Amino acid sequence: MKQHSGDHRLFMACAAALVIVFHLYSPPSLSAKAADDRYFSAVKGIELLGDVYREVAENYVDTLSISRLSYSAIDGMLEPLDPYTVFLDEEQSRELGELTNSQYAGIGITIASIEGSIFVTSVEKGWPAAKAGMRVGDRITEINGVQLKKKSLDRVRELIKGNAGVPLALAVARRNSGHLTFRLLREEIRLSTVTFSGLVDGFGYIGLESFGTRSFEDVQKALAGIREEAAHSGSPPKGIILDLRENPGGLLDAAVDVTSLFVPEESPVVSIRGRSAGSTKSYTTKRPPEESDIPLAILINARSASAAEIVSGAVQDLDRGILIGERSFGKGLVQSVINLPYDSALKLTTAKYYTPSGRLIQKEENGALASARDVLTPRKRDGDGHEVFRTAAKRKVYGGGGIAPDITVEAPGESAYLDQLRYRGMLFLFSLEQAASGVGASPDSAALMPAFNHFLENHDFSYRSADQKRFDLFMESFDGGEGGKKSLQVLEAGRDELERLRKMEVAGAAEDVAVALREEIVRLCDPKAARRLELARDPLFRKAAEVLSAPRQYARLLRP
Repeated sequence: MKQHSGDHRLFMACAAALVIVFHLYSPPSLSAKAADDRYFSAVKGIELLGDVYREVAENYVDTLSISRLSYSAIDGMLEPLDPYTVFLDEEQSRELGELTNSQYAGIGITIASIEGSIFVTSVEKGWPAAKAGMRVGDRITEINGVQLKKKSLDRVRELIKGNAGVPLALAVARRNSGHLTFRLLREEIRLSTVTFSGLVDGFGYIGLESFGTRSFEDVQKALAGIREEAAHSGSPPKGIILDLRENPGGLLDAAVDVTSLFVPEESPVVSIRGRSAGSTKSYTTKRPPEESDIPLAILINARSASAAEIVSGAVQDLDRGILIGERSFGKGLVQSVINLPYDSALKLTTAKYYTPSGRLIQKEENGALASARDVLTPRKRDGDGHEVFRTAAKRKVYGGGGIAPDITVEAPGESAYLDQLRYRGMLFLFSLEQAASGVGASPDSAALMPAFNHFLENHDFSYRSADQKRFDLFMESFDGGEGGKKSLQVLEAGRDELERLRKMEVAGAAEDVAVALREEIVRLCDPKAARRLELARDPLFRKAAEVLSAPRQYARLLRP
């Protein structure tokens, strides 16, 4: 009880401090009466919160974790606002720093849990694991004497990460080599945000996975590499394709800097508008571009968000290049990270992003932020949200949240069967087996399928369609019904039909599975070659190449 009271006093002290801060920093535009009303509401709310906290902590029937109770109260307060305003505890705050810096202390590997074992799925060149000779496919069995059997993936990651300069011992099992031990020193790992770049079919391709503190340098380096490749080939690049698909965003400054590589100096990129008049700010490029004239295409999809949408929106509004793909995610909220005591932090939405033409990037969905007790002041909405805006060349572009492409191309969806094969790690494990048996870097796709089907049987892999899973759930609760035997006969016929459809689905996916197997085997030998194979059959890349190869079509899209 004494401990609970101490926690309550600490909680109330922090709450009182919040009230003081609120009072000192009330927006100057509020009238005296409005400010007094808001101050009273804040004091009232914090007092009620403190009282409820004390009563629950001291009198609830079961023993509670006081720290988790506090975190739950904070989470509950933030939940009705938006999905991106969140409280970060010590561990989450540290992970956010690693994400935005693309830097952490480790050994430079990516791992995955497959069939109860921990496998190395990638090894970054130049870092401790690669220098020590670790390979993709190594199965990690022990870290610093700790056996990994039944350890979760998150726990294994914790064991690998640590302070730079601290030694780490890993025991691994490798096909055809038995058991090996690697003794490494952790280093500050700095990964490039460019996953792959180079000349592909005469086009400069850059895949950017996020926007971090060094993304400008990463893209700049990629452009330099493309120019060097082109010089060796004797022909200049026919265009640049910047791939922002699956890019969740990142740092605002990084988005502005990356944009500056392609647009004239002093070009507007984005503006942010917050709650108060003084929170509006416009961002422009501050350096001459490196590629101001070469044809440019940006690839986006429904998971391109935030900083990726800033770059896409600016390039489109400035008529600097074309966008190909799907309407982007629509995440246009500005988060400020506010450091709090005990190494925690608050990621708070403080403004919204607007493109140079004035389009709001955020996708506003009716009722998306509503809760049982509405805490957001209702806002007026203009029309249906799909206003018409104009680019620098007076082209029509549309609002409504997210960035709509100039050319819509939907990537074909992957079959549920192939998706399950990837998820269960079957493609990866089979590729390791094939590589260990001496299969070359360019295997025949069709010839792989008989061996793969045999491999699946040996690993007891079974696939059930979504309809079969729903049928199984129904049968678990079925009590025979009124029809008795006749009902069971009908259900058995339905079960047989679903199995027939499942087999048709698996057979129909055979060609795609064979291609995926070939790419996975190639990836083990040469990740860059595997990426080139993927791009060769990528409909968005092919469409970009088609348009950039046709100067008149490209010009018409930008100057209709």
